[in-house]
Amino acid sequence: MKAYQDKVVWITGASSGVGEGLAEAFAEAGAILVLSARRALELERVRKKVEGNRVLVLPMDVTDPVDIDAAARTVRHHFGRIDVLVCNAGVGQHASIAETQLKTFRRILEVDLFAVIAHIKEVLPTMRAQNAGHIVVTSSVAGKFGIPGLSGYCAAKHAVQGFCDSLRAEEAEHGISVSTLILAGVSSQFSQASLTGDGQTYGKSTPMDDGAITAIDAGRTIVTELAKGNPEIQLVADPRARKVLRLQRFRPRSVFQRMAELARLPGWK
Repeated sequence: MKAYQDKVVWITGASSGVGEGLAEAFAEAGAILVLSARRALELERVRKKVEGNRVLVLPMDVTDPVDIDAAARTVRHHFGRIDVLVCNAGVGQHASIAETQLKTFRRILEVDLFAVIAHIKEVLPTMRAQNAGHIVVTSSVAGKFGIPGLSGYCAAKHAVQGFCDSLRAEEAEHGISVSTLILAGVSSQFSQASLTGDGQTYGKSTPMDDGAITAIDAGRTIVTELAKGNPEIQLVADPRARKVLRLQRFRPRSVFQRMAELARLPGWK
């Protein structure tokens, strides 16, 4: 029996990157998939890659409560349950604090934090009624320490970590588990899709996009670990990020110094 045979798995941000990799990996594990993102054509491309599995494509804007409500009703109508919710949709940043407009900070927090909270609250009653469910939220090493040029993204991911810790404690009695994904070094279009200070799409690749591990390999590792019920999964393929994570525990001042040096590098932000 495959790990997620006939489980209904709803993935946001499923049109590329980690979300696409997770879709393929969950399909290999036997899941029934619900794929959401704004880009309908890209979702169809992903659907064709996992053809043979039962797949429902639901284009949606994760920041629109009306979209979330309508999508959740559609999933319940089609399948009668939601076993796994993967809140993976997100947006990055490529600008210093000084040059980032307040509206851009608000946009990042809306996508990376409030959309996650809204989606979880929409799905929570269904999982409570089932007395079972698994909520998965994509975080980052940016949820563990501050990175120059990514202040809004870091703020959102730090908040997501705390929110998920509270959620895990509150929902354990209802049979609902919660996992966060601490990722770095996975191939994606993170920088290209990130926002500049005035809220425009950066549109360029940086070394951050060239991960040491592909999205599908990351997806397979994550799905394997999720099936074990791990509350936090660290898939940090970037050796520099791994080193900083270790330093943070025992030498936090050293981390602050390293990030300050990073901020001074030409072209970093």
